[in-house]
Amino acid sequence: MPLTITSYAEPPADWNALARECGTFYHDARWIAGIADTFGYRLHCLVARNGETTVGALALAEVPTPWGGRRLVSFPFSFIAGPMADDPSVAGALCERALEVAEQVRARRLEIKQYRAPPSVPGFQRSQRYTTYRIDTTGGKEAVWSRFHQTSVRQRIRKGERAGVVVEVGGGPDEWLALARLVERVQQGHGVPAPPRRFFLELCVGLQGAGLVDLYLARVPDGRVAGGFVMYRGPREWVYALSAADPSLVREFRPPHVLLWDGIKRAIAAGVSVDLGRSAPEQASLADFKQRWGAEAVPLAYDYWPDAGGLGEARRDKGVAALGAWMWRRLPAPVARLGSGLYRYLG
Repeated sequence: MPLTITSYAEPPADWNALARECGTFYHDARWIAGIADTFGYRLHCLVARNGETTVGALALAEVPTPWGGRRLVSFPFSFIAGPMADDPSVAGALCERALEVAEQVRARRLEIKQYRAPPSVPGFQRSQRYTTYRIDTTGGKEAVWSRFHQTSVRQRIRKGERAGVVVEVGGGPDEWLALARLVERVQQGHGVPAPPRRFFLELCVGLQGAGLVDLYLARVPDGRVAGGFVMYRGPREWVYALSAADPSLVREFRPPHVLLWDGIKRAIAAGVSVDLGRSAPEQASLADFKQRWGAEAVPLAYDYWPDAGGLGEARRDKGVAALGAWMWRRLPAPVARLGSGLYRYLG
């Protein structure tokens, strides 16, 4: 039967069956719909069918730009969110249909984020600027532990444990708010807007109730929250995201190391790998941190139309992005928090 591709305003009922079969956390319909609702994006959910059988899907969101117009992105705040399809020809057909949608909505740019390097589709320009880092958890705790760097990982985990750091998984609105405040502080230090608190208190809490997200918090012996992160729970890999720590407590208690090791141990028990997220070439220290945890560097392939550019391709250490970061770091904290409304443009 000929392949048919249908566009929907939201993921249809059969979407998640395909996501469980060949997708990532970022392909889950609840994440897609939640991001669209949180940031006010219009969705185009393309579904490829061969007769009655769903064989592929691709979620696109219209992301506005601060200076007018829009980008069409698969998918905002999701670094691996390209076509779901076992057959490369189906994936290619979905990308071709995405081009048609981009022209229909008069998007200035179309961005499709994919894992490794699938076959190129005519009309797109490919960029392999980003790399993600994935920890293989097969072999159990001993095998994973043996791949950690002796001094910068193992010793810091032990130091934090000896100092009495306690990891909590789960929590209610107060705990989510504690993480949101930490993220705001750390993100401003990096010179970029933080997610609005609604992202944590509504979207993440809802996904937590569905079993898709875990909140990890580290407390020091006096009860203070020293750090935290969000774990996105996909069918085959969990994604370490939105990590933040109180700078005044890092050297003494090493909360990021104790936290991440706890998350890795839980992933080992669940039989899934751990993805530490993407890095750009100029983020050498971040890439080094991830590799010291024994993570494998995995290339990402981002396809753009009409050309590669925009925020996703801009270097963070020079030019306009660096100037913007310099200015953002110097804003009063309350002003920077109000500026979280700009976060939607970063998707």
